[in-house]
Amino acid sequence: LILRIIADGKAFHRKLWNILDALIVAIGVFDIILTLAGIEVKTLRIVRQFRLCRLLRLIRVLRLFSVLKELRRLINMIGGCFKTLFWSCLLLFLMMTIWAIIAVELINPTVQQIVDEGGWPGCERCPRSFSSVFMADITIFQTVVAGDSWGYIAVPVIEKNPATAIIFIGALMTLVFGVLNLIVAVIVDVFAQSRERDVYTRATEMEEEEREQKAVLGRIFNRIDADGGGTLSFEELVQGAYKEPEFQRWLRVMDIDSRDLEQLFSIVDEDGSGEIEPAEFIEAIYRMRTADSKTAIKFVKHIVSRMDEQQKILKGKAEKIGGEPDNWVCNDIQELSDKLDNVLNVLSGMGVHSGIHELNGKFDKMLDVLPDMRKFEGQLQTVL
Repeated sequence: LILRIIADGKAFHRKLWNILDALIVAIGVFDIILTLAGIEVKTLRIVRQFRLCRLLRLIRVLRLFSVLKELRRLINMIGGCFKTLFWSCLLLFLMMTIWAIIAVELINPTVQQIVDEGGWPGCERCPRSFSSVFMADITIFQTVVAGDSWGYIAVPVIEKNPATAIIFIGALMTLVFGVLNLIVAVIVDVFAQSRERDVYTRATEMEEEEREQKAVLGRIFNRIDADGGGTLSFEELVQGAYKEPEFQRWLRVMDIDSRDLEQLFSIVDEDGSGEIEPAEFIEAIYRMRTADSKTAIKFVKHIVSRMDEQQKILKGKAEKIGGEPDNWVCNDIQELSDKLDNVLNVLSGMGVHSGIHELNGKFDKMLDVLPDMRKFEGQLQTVL
């Protein structure tokens, strides 16, 4: 604590944990002084209970261990729904009190009749179980909510007065199947909303997951780098896709097969050097793995962008020539231009959070264009 005071200086009192630690130390020192002085004041024993505040410091430990992220998430969620839990308990108590008032008026007379006839000889509390609203609340909570010996009191009363079954069954249905299930549903909904609003925790978890996934991709890169040169050629990528099981699982999740490896290499090799560096491999594969849209859509966007560039180059060369190219070239360029515009419009209007059905519908349209795109791509390469 002294070292912390020296390190923080004037900012020491601005941290809540520092104030709590100082309070705990002060109480502990005060307790030791009283013990050494031989003073035993019973009223001061409560001071020792303040040292239990040290347990709150265990929460700080949870932030230091990534393996406890599930426990940390539970604690954060519980801390975010205390208000909901309070109102849930209040609602439960209100419903129990309503049934308790009814039970005092309608069930207590039957209970007293059973007691007068010698019922429940071994139960000391049963005669006063519905004698007041408070006692009825305790009995309903014990028998209905906690499920403790429901039939021990309810069955003899129902046998004596069958009409009381309406009260017992009504309380059971409204409290257990109604209020308690409603409370669970509301708490789950509050958990979900709290989770959605907790941007800081979500960002922290995403950063931890990103570090873990990128570390895995780094190990995969080292394993498929056959020559150990620090870069991947297309042949090494293909060999890794066939020989490295973990890389195969990543490709499988991203819906990439052997026919797409060339396009994958072209996408990952952003600088067009013909070799993939570790940073390119890790960053591109991770983004493709965690993106909301399908990997196939990324392939289509890459093909469309590349062909659009080739189309512009071809048009520029045709203008420089000054003459009219062959009719089939003009028609193909115009047709391809129209299709590219349509596809680009589809892709530009596609948001990251588009629904699955919307993505599938747009992707089907793009698949219809792909054969023509590949055909015209070969023609463009020939002309260029």
